[in-house]
Amino acid sequence: MIKFFSVKSSVKNELVNVRVVGFLISILLYGCSVQNLAIKYAGGIFDSGVKAIFSETDYEIAKVSIPANLKLLEAIYNADPKNQKTVTLLVQGYTGYAMGFVEDDEPERAKMIYKRAYSYGINFLRWKSGRFAESLDGDFEKFEMTLRTEFGRKDVPILFWTAMAWGSYVNLSRDDPEAISQIPKIESMVKYVVELDEGYFYGSGVMFLGVLLSARPKLFGGDPEKGKEYFERCIKISGGKYLLPYVFYARYYAVQVQDRQLYEQLLNYVIESHVEVLEGAELLNVIAKRKAEKFKTMVEEFF
Repeated sequence: MIKFFSVKSSVKNELVNVRVVGFLISILLYGCSVQNLAIKYAGGIFDSGVKAIFSETDYEIAKVSIPANLKLLEAIYNADPKNQKTVTLLVQGYTGYAMGFVEDDEPERAKMIYKRAYSYGINFLRWKSGRFAESLDGDFEKFEMTLRTEFGRKDVPILFWTAMAWGSYVNLSRDDPEAISQIPKIESMVKYVVELDEGYFYGSGVMFLGVLLSARPKLFGGDPEKGKEYFERCIKISGGKYLLPYVFYARYYAVQVQDRQLYEQLLNYVIESHVEVLEGAELLNVIAKRKAEKFKTMVEEFF
């Protein structure tokens, strides 16, 4: 969900952003030394842009400003595809865009965006570790052992966002047995991230474990009650300020166990909450409220 440049309300700032983007694209067309300068310059801009978009409170402004900046980030990636920071932002950006702005209305398009994000992340991880690349097509035990020996705490962001993209694609591909068969590996990646840094991105790894376990009935490997524990743990990590876990708690756990009262209670809490409670990351709560409003209209469909 982290995105890059925020669209400013003033014409002056919009023109500045356009000129910066044009400048970066133009110098990326030149030789290696100039490209390196552009990449270094872009890194600082994207760092500032992440903070700007996080604090955006207008859903539509965020929605229309993100895609062009993702394409710019792809240009940076094409010039330096082995830069872990760039790859992480790219995976993170496409995954967040699909989840926050596409999935609820265009699930098939969201699947393709998740697949694109996953491809960037997994290709980087394959490049970084040949042993991990080999384990991807191997059995679960080999995959898990290699994951834990080849990557550490510094790799938490790329591991998490790659797993998030992968898992989100699978969640929208429940009629595909091959995709579903990958869930144990996805779950292993997320559990490892949580072991390394439980609080990363407001505890989103913990939240995603809740989704993975609650979205499936017990017959297919799900464990809704364990999923419930993860949702409540994520809520505790942020002190209740991060609203997305409430939404997914309702959408996956409450629907799975058919608890309509809990479903409506959780969604109403999000709808009535103020986005500003998560200072500096208000956009996450804007998206949560948008989802809560949509899911509330679907209550008769789920129960």
